[in-house]
Amino acid sequence: MTDISPITNLDFDGTKAELKKFLKNQVQFKDFDYEGANMNVLLDILSYNTFYNSYYYNMAISEMFLDSASQRNSVISHAKELNYLPTSRRSARATATLAITYPNNPSNYFNIPEGTALIGRCGNKTYNLLTDISYSAIRSTDNENVFLADIEIYEGRKITETLTSRDTLLSNDNIDTRSIMLTVNGTEYTYRTDITGVSAIDKVFYLQAENDDKYSIQFGKDRFGAEPTITDSIIVSYRVTAGAAANGITSLTLGAFGGASSIDIVVTAPSSGGRDAEDIESIRAFAPKSTQIQERAITRKDYETLLRSRFPNIQAISVYGGDEVDPPQFGKVIISVDVVGGEGVADYEIANFKRFLQDKTPLTIEPIFITAKFEFVDTNVTVTYDPQLTAKSPGQIQNEVNDALITYNNQYLNDFNKTLRQSRLAAYLDALDPSIVSTDIFTQPIIEYVPDLDVSASPSFSYEAQLIQPYPFDEDNGFESFQPAISSTRFVVENNLVTCKDDGNGNMMLVVADGNTERVFKPSIGTVDYQKGQIRLIDLTISAFVGKSIKFTANTSNKDIVPPKDRIIVIRGEDINVTVKSLES
Repeated sequence: MTDISPITNLDFDGTKAELKKFLKNQVQFKDFDYEGANMNVLLDILSYNTFYNSYYYNMAISEMFLDSASQRNSVISHAKELNYLPTSRRSARATATLAITYPNNPSNYFNIPEGTALIGRCGNKTYNLLTDISYSAIRSTDNENVFLADIEIYEGRKITETLTSRDTLLSNDNIDTRSIMLTVNGTEYTYRTDITGVSAIDKVFYLQAENDDKYSIQFGKDRFGAEPTITDSIIVSYRVTAGAAANGITSLTLGAFGGASSIDIVVTAPSSGGRDAEDIESIRAFAPKSTQIQERAITRKDYETLLRSRFPNIQAISVYGGDEVDPPQFGKVIISVDVVGGEGVADYEIANFKRFLQDKTPLTIEPIFITAKFEFVDTNVTVTYDPQLTAKSPGQIQNEVNDALITYNNQYLNDFNKTLRQSRLAAYLDALDPSIVSTDIFTQPIIEYVPDLDVSASPSFSYEAQLIQPYPFDEDNGFESFQPAISSTRFVVENNLVTCKDDGNGNMMLVVADGNTERVFKPSIGTVDYQKGQIRLIDLTISAFVGKSIKFTANTSNKDIVPPKDRIIVIRGEDINVTVKSLES
């Protein structure tokens, strides 16, 4: 019997070579011309057949497992087994103020009904936006013919379809599942994500992901919710949306409206929050985690996973116990959140987060949501390059380094619990161009403070890092060579333009900064803890400040910047200073 070689190569050429080797070892085929036309064609057919079969079986077996599946329908099917509902598209939301001129209206208000459609423009594209509730337009105190209303609108079109108990598949694949409203014989059913506490007669429905990005309605089979009969009328309405494409709408128009003679619209918040359907990698990551938390928030990871899976617009989230803050808040869990499309999170979004967690947390624990805070980084980079190795000008290299710093921020920072390590950043910049010989980086953390003007306040900040304590300030020597651990941008106190610095003895002082020579204005307006990196200001009344905020910059002992648990590191363009030096200079 002829030995058969072990199968080690399943590609076409490898398979054909193994077939030739096998046939040459057979007495009957020993002297054949294997490059001859007929035999070569037969070997090609056998090799192609083997290759296609191996490819098919490899792909089929891969699709049987969540980790290796590549087809979206396969991934969704596996997620269904884990009771995980992939997130649908999300409508972009905008807010606007309507000024409706409505002469001779006897009432002081009138109704703007739910589903009122506005047209939004973003670039050269137009989108349909709808009110999801009714609003009242109230007569203006300045003009009796004008009625004002502040509204929220969501991008999309309203679709209504009729289902039967035997066919509950929704026909559209671009649904925002948050907008689904369902009635059975005119009775409204409530959407539930789990069966906890649901009785056999409760009017509830569930959602299930199906193939081709569609969803189906599921009922409780008279065990975990009332099941409609074949004769019941099931009416479903929902919004279909363009998702992320509708973000950034800044112009809105509203057509004819009752007896209105004109309508002026001011967009108070451009559309944001639009998202496309959850992608395969996200489903693969979060579906197994859903079985761990079982719709209950006990550990920190539970809170993070629940909120991220329900609200895909959450960009960053940090969860920690109330006992970890100063002063301690026992019995509370602090949740700091940042969402896509802005810095921090809006009040209405926080209300949605709280409502979602309401029945998922222990009775003795109260979730406290706070908007994310940011620790910006003053980034000074000196790049030395060899002009013999590149045709680029210093200006081009400077622009590339600037862009690379922003890219590095987006890829490796811009989230909670991320550390800015100078060695990694330097290696990243060194790899930008073969001509870059070395990169010297000096970074300092910045905390921004926006005060209420003309109001006495005692703000405090913490860098949670050891500061480099300078030698005690001496007025005789002045500020020329003094290197404070903390310094701020300029602001106005008691009609004096000042900055805030530490004095090296643990005190924060105000320094007049309206001329070439600095001098102490107030020697003690707070304290600084150099070991902990904490600043406490006392009874500070600010009447104006330069820029959008007051920046407090720290000189830390550690070159790497580790932010506090409630802050996100961000490298902004305005905080970057890049110097390019030639190796020859």
